[in-house]
Amino acid sequence: MGLLRNNGFILALALAAGIAFGQGAVYTREAVTPLLAVLMTLSLVGVSSDVFRGGKRLVRPIVLALLLNYALLGGVLIVLAFSLLGDQNLRAGYVLIAAVPPAVAVIPFTYRLGGDVSFSLVGSVAAHIAAFIFTPLITFLALGTSLVQPEQLLTALLQLIAAPFVISRLIRRSTRLVGWLNIHRGTLLNWGFFVVVYTIIGLNRDAFFHFSHDLLRVGIVSLTSTFGLAYMVLLLARAGGVGRPMQISYAVMGAWKNYGLAGAIALLYFGELAALPAAVTTAFAIGNFIVLSAIFAVRGHRE
Repeated sequence: MGLLRNNGFILALALAAGIAFGQGAVYTREAVTPLLAVLMTLSLVGVSSDVFRGGKRLVRPIVLALLLNYALLGGVLIVLAFSLLGDQNLRAGYVLIAAVPPAVAVIPFTYRLGGDVSFSLVGSVAAHIAAFIFTPLITFLALGTSLVQPEQLLTALLQLIAAPFVISRLIRRSTRLVGWLNIHRGTLLNWGFFVVVYTIIGLNRDAFFHFSHDLLRVGIVSLTSTFGLAYMVLLLARAGGVGRPMQISYAVMGAWKNYGLAGAIALLYFGELAALPAAVTTAFAIGNFIVLSAIFAVRGHRE
C-alpha cells in the first residue's frame, strides 16, 4: 500500500498507463483543466501567507529561483526548440513549458530528495506570482500574437493560478478543513497528477510507438532540460561550495516546470501536437526524479 502513496511510483504508473492504455485519454481530456485548478488549490492551501514575511532575507531565494526556473531552464528550452525544431506547434509546446511557473511538485520533490524545502517553497510561490508577467511576456516574445491570443492566455492564468490562490486563502480560514487536507492532500495530489499525466501521455501515445526525426529532436530537448540541467546545476553548486540541501533545491528549481499546466494550455489553444513536448518532457522528468531519488538514497546511506 505504501507504493500507492509514493508520488514517484504513481507518476511512473501514469506514464506506463498512458502509453499502454492511452485510448481512455479522450474521455479524461476535458477534465485536465479543472483538475489542474483543483490540484493547484490543494497545493496552495499548504502555503501560509506568512511565507513572505521574511523581509530582505527573501530577496536572494526569490531572485535565485526566478533565474533558475525562468532564465536558465526557460532560456535553454526556447533556444533548443528554435534551434532543433521546425514545426511551429512543437516550438509552441516548448515555449509554453518555458513560460509557465515551476511544477507544483517541486516542493514535495525537494522534501523527498532531502533539499531545502523553505527555498523551494518561497521560490515556487514567487514564481507563480511572477507568472502573471513572465508567462504572457515570454510567450508573446517567442511566438508573437499571431499564434497566441492574449485574452486566452490570461484567461488560462486566471483559471489555473489566480482562482486557486484566492480559493486556497478562503479554505485556510477553516481549521477543520485544513486539518483534513493536511492528512489527505498528498494522496489527492498524487492521484490527481496521475490523471493529468495519463491524459497528456495518452493523447500522444502514438508518437511513442513511431520513430521520427521530430520525435528524436523533441527527446533531445526534453532530455537536456531535465537530466542535463539538473546535473549541471548540481555540479556547479557543488563546485561553488553550496551545501547538499541547497544543491538539491537549486537542481529541482532549475529542471522542473509545470508540464501539466503547459500541456493543458497547449491542448486548449494549439492542439494535441503542441502538447507532445509536455508529454515527452514529463516522461523524462519522472525518470529524472526516480534516478535522483536513488542517487541521494545511496549517498544518504553511505553517510
